[in-house]
Amino acid sequence: MAFRWYNPLSWQFFGYSDPKTGDYVEVDMEVGGRRTKSGVRVTAKTAMSIGIVWSCVKILSESTAGLPLKLYDDQSGRRELVKGSDRMLRLLRKPNPYMTRSNFLKAVVVNMALRGAAFAVIERVDGETGEPIGFIPFSADQVEVNTDGDLIYWVTAGGSRFPVSPENMLHFKLFSSDGINGLSPVEHQAETMGLAKAAQDWSARFMRKGGFTGGYVIYEQFLTKEQQVQVMEKFPDVRKGDVEDIGKMAILQGNPKIVPAGMSQKDSQFIESQQFQEEALAGIWGVPLPLANRASKTSIMGSNLEQQLSFFVTFGLMPYLNAIEDELNDKLFGNKTRFVEFVVEGLLRADSTARASYYQAALGGSGGSGWMTTNEVREKENLTPLVGEQYDRVTRWEMQTNAQQS
Repeated sequence: MAFRWYNPLSWQFFGYSDPKTGDYVEVDMEVGGRRTKSGVRVTAKTAMSIGIVWSCVKILSESTAGLPLKLYDDQSGRRELVKGSDRMLRLLRKPNPYMTRSNFLKAVVVNMALRGAAFAVIERVDGETGEPIGFIPFSADQVEVNTDGDLIYWVTAGGSRFPVSPENMLHFKLFSSDGINGLSPVEHQAETMGLAKAAQDWSARFMRKGGFTGGYVIYEQFLTKEQQVQVMEKFPDVRKGDVEDIGKMAILQGNPKIVPAGMSQKDSQFIESQQFQEEALAGIWGVPLPLANRASKTSIMGSNLEQQLSFFVTFGLMPYLNAIEDELNDKLFGNKTRFVEFVVEGLLRADSTARASYYQAALGGSGGSGWMTTNEVREKENLTPLVGEQYDRVTRWEMQTNAQQS
């Protein structure tokens, strides 16, 4: 398969200017979506326009892309780091001509976080059986998973539709009800996102109209049609008011009475409702509110940043890392001794006290037998190894006893 099938331009959207209001209207071309009870249709595009959703997806994708992805070779129960100019290493660093490893992983995690799955066709040297030479990403809207009989993936791109075997499709997915199709957060949490989007839109309209929620102009006597037209011409049109109209004055005769309609932001507890929605949405992706640049009055995840960062790595980020590792290891290496693994210790460096205590015990510094070498600890910290046999030895209890006696 040629890389010409990759066409990000086909994923874009278009818009137009409303001739009546002059507003720019962006048309969402994404197929599907769900009309929620709040009246908002939720798609991956509209979900990303919600501030807290953007923050959560951003921190998940950027955290994943920033982690080192190591290639190991398990020889006789001892794994060794693959170094140098190995072809698979080059592929992991540059999955395709358009993307670096970081950009590829960001695209994968964004699709997983929003749609529950991400897809990339494996391009091989000799058709479907050769060594992999590239990963071609596709939007979830372009891939149909067919489970009737044998599993097959149907990809639509460039006006063509072609099948891809499971061996040649990287299918990254979150938790699933059938083990094949990942559950989409946008689809299954549409009501929560729709409520947040509706509140955001309502707040924007509220600000545009200068804090006026609309209302009625009541006269003591009935007006003729001509008088009604005159009132509407003189009175600021609250139905389509603009920022420039705020502060303008209107002259109304006949002793009218203006009665507001609707609830104010205070009466509707808008701020409290917005905070509740942010907590609910952040919980979907397991992102603590402080990491999403949101203030939180209470937290069950601990009061300090170290505890919340540990929670995020364990319950928010790790499911994505495990899914990516498992899929790459299965489709690229199969039964071979090689495997890839993310190094997450870098994200936990803030918890310096706990990490120092753990490494001290691992090196045998607490008086017991160690289970890690100095160079293994340095590898966990993404540091270069030290030269010397003593740095590749595990400290045993017997060795410590003999050293103390001598």
